[in-house]
Amino acid sequence: MREAPTIVLIGAGSNSFGLTMLHDLYADPVFAAATVRLVDLDPTALARMEQLAAALESATKREIAIECCTDRFEALPGADAVVVSVEVDRVNRWLLDFEIPRRYGVDHLYGENGGPGGLSHALRTIPLVASIARDVERLAPDALFVNFTNPEGRICTAFRRHLDQPIVGLCHEVKKANDRFSRLLERRIETRAAGLNHFTFLLEAWDRDSGTDVTSQLHDAVDDLEDDDGETYAFVKHLHDRYGAIVATSDSHAGEYFRAATEYTRPLDIAARQQSMRSMIGEVVDAIISGKFDLAPFLRWVTDDAMRPILRAAISGQPERIASAILPNDDLVPALPRDSAVEVSATATAAGIAGDCSDDLPTAIAGALHTEVTIQQLVADAALLGSRDAALQALELDPVVGSAKAAEHILADYEAAHRDLWPALR
Repeated sequence: MREAPTIVLIGAGSNSFGLTMLHDLYADPVFAAATVRLVDLDPTALARMEQLAAALESATKREIAIECCTDRFEALPGADAVVVSVEVDRVNRWLLDFEIPRRYGVDHLYGENGGPGGLSHALRTIPLVASIARDVERLAPDALFVNFTNPEGRICTAFRRHLDQPIVGLCHEVKKANDRFSRLLERRIETRAAGLNHFTFLLEAWDRDSGTDVTSQLHDAVDDLEDDDGETYAFVKHLHDRYGAIVATSDSHAGEYFRAATEYTRPLDIAARQQSMRSMIGEVVDAIISGKFDLAPFLRWVTDDAMRPILRAAISGQPERIASAILPNDDLVPALPRDSAVEVSATATAAGIAGDCSDDLPTAIAGALHTEVTIQQLVADAALLGSRDAALQALELDPVVGSAKAAEHILADYEAAHRDLWPALR
């Protein structure tokens, strides 16, 4: 990637995505003189992010050129990287995804990435991200295409299964897990991780400074995980006790793939949690724009996102380790089908992202992951081929659902609720 690249951020009007991406670009001198095109359908949200960028530019003097577009066709030509985070009516639709299965006795935890909610969410976002990808392929064929949109695993598997276009999915859960265990062990650790997005396992760990293997200490530290910021770890500890595996997330995400999760923890209040997070981030954006925020520590802060080291490696040519990336399964996890996308620890280079290979997943965990891959493949067929049979099969096979009749009712109610955003199923 050339110096001073052109980076397109689609969905940049989002406070969380816009703030994080702009922070990382202005915090690092490697992005000096870059062109950043902010794309969003909401011109008011775009104007707000333009003000945020101006405040960060004033503080850093990076000479980053900011361009705002409500039409992605204007933004894509000449792009070196395209980063996508898009949703429609996110919270209201998520609440429907969560409540509808409960009408039919399906007790689940989160309803975002796995289980029946994961199917509904994917049928809204897979076609949307795929439509953006087709435009990228046509207007910026050499651009790095990066997705932050959930459900990441199902979106990236759909690309692997049906679209001949490279995609990299990024999520911060493995990085957060590495930081969490670094605090518990009182040393900076790095891990080898493998699995599926939000269902990824830490298989090996070492001290980043000395190289000492600390895998056994990592296992010992699972019992010391403490609930915080609304997240719980009782089910994470159960998975470790039962299967000897350390899942790199909290109960809410790990529990999306097991019906038994509700025996260990209670669902989060999705609406309240989203409102609190959005309010907090909005206040930060307001404070920066108004000049009432201390930007020095803010710019020193290192976010959990891997986008910054990936772009930095592409520009500088110096390899950088990243906690994880969601990549095509080119034998990165041999226990899982090649027709899938896996989340693994990786190294970012000038030539691309090289994922770590792992063939040591515990047998039971590999089996659970294989079931989820099958479900993801069926969801991809439903989203991009319009297959009703695939959607029903995905629901009936899902361990969280556990009922053929419930699967039929859930699908019918989801179709009625999301008809305006779903593809037509035949």
